[in-house]
Amino acid sequence: MFKLIRTFIYIALYWFITQMFIVQIGLRIHDKWLVRDFRYFKSGSLEQNGQLWQKLVKVKCWKDHLPDGQMIQSDIVSKSHYNQSSDITNIEKFVIETKRAELVHLLSILPIVVFIKSKKSIKVINIVYVVIANVPCIIVQRYNRPKLQRIYLKKLIRKGD
Repeated sequence: MFKLIRTFIYIALYWFITQMFIVQIGLRIHDKWLVRDFRYFKSGSLEQNGQLWQKLVKVKCWKDHLPDGQMIQSDIVSKSHYNQSSDITNIEKFVIETKRAELVHLLSILPIVVFIKSKKSIKVINIVYVVIANVPCIIVQRYNRPKLQRIYLKKLIRKGD
């Protein structure tokens, strides 16, 4: 029993330290890099501008119940800081932050490779954890970003008029 508890503590520490390290890397990625239109961050035709996620997993029902990253790391800009009536600069910054959050959560999945040679039960527990902890957050970013980009473009066009 003691060995099981010790293993659990080591694994929990591993994930906490690894994910906090990845968050620190994410916070240091310059906005200029994230403002670019990388293909990965674009909503593909299959995603239907984010609506696929509403159809598949009813993202609107649960997205507001996910924890805000600022609760864990004060350097993260809270989603409550932004609203749709914000000026164009705030909306652009929010789009950048959705990319940063998605990238951090995607990178947070990769450390699962440490458990490749572990017992099957350890692998399964860690795979379930990493999926539950990261995939919903990635889905929310992919759902929100197309809408935010449309709002940003509308405000940009109005500003030009």
